[in-house]
Amino acid sequence: MIHLFTLHFGSDEWVDLQVESFKKHIKVPYKSYAIFSHMNQEMYDKNKNNFDYFKVSEDGKHIHKNGRYHVTDGHREILPMIKEDMKDGDIFMRFDSDAILIDDIDEKFIDKVKQENFISVQEPQHEWDLNHKTPHPSFWAFPCEYLNQDLDRAMSDIYEDRDSNWWGGVTSWLKSSNITYYPLNRTNKINLHPLYYGIYSDLIYHHWAGSRDMITRPDRKRAKESNLSIEDIKEENHKINEDVRKQLKHQLHEFIEYLKGEYSGELE
Repeated sequence: MIHLFTLHFGSDEWVDLQVESFKKHIKVPYKSYAIFSHMNQEMYDKNKNNFDYFKVSEDGKHIHKNGRYHVTDGHREILPMIKEDMKDGDIFMRFDSDAILIDDIDEKFIDKVKQENFISVQEPQHEWDLNHKTPHPSFWAFPCEYLNQDLDRAMSDIYEDRDSNWWGGVTSWLKSSNITYYPLNRTNKINLHPLYYGIYSDLIYHHWAGSRDMITRPDRKRAKESNLSIEDIKEENHKINEDVRKQLKHQLHEFIEYLKGEYSGELE
């Protein structure tokens, strides 16, 4: 059994793509757990049946984005429930709201998780220091039993690492547990941005900044190194984002093949 968790904040615009990717690509039994935060009631009502467990939470321990609810608050609410339900051999998966599957999760992948212990997206372009390799939580997969070995605590509070990432507690846990995570590296052949619109090991598509202003560390570095303002860069990013979102909605397969350098046709 896979126990998968996702948190959607401020908007439900990624839910359909994400849920459909689960239905299409997860070939083993799974349960889905979702927390929605800082949305209107219509969005909650529309999406409550998309997941096996659905909860609305508006207030947490930490400030995040535009409201008082952080992904660590989501872990704090969901992980105890998973620990009560999990059985030997079960797997936990965590998805950012704008991360979707583009290939199958099957018994072979489950065996890979058990062999490698911890599988994660790795994206150095996300970091201030490109030599800093860290397990980015846009996608994590690991045996549920680790939640009983203090990993749940490491995931449920903010412990900043050297690049000010909140998941420093998880990287510290991996180190103290003598676990070297297995990285899913970026495999794009076509890059519309150094960080956004990423494919990882041809398994995960992560949009990046899908639920907030599209300003991340590569954009700030670019602004510092060029004559462009951060507002100019943000506007440029959002224009490209509009086109990408249309492609994802209307011809997802073709767009993913395009990013992989394997599509010879014309995109709409």
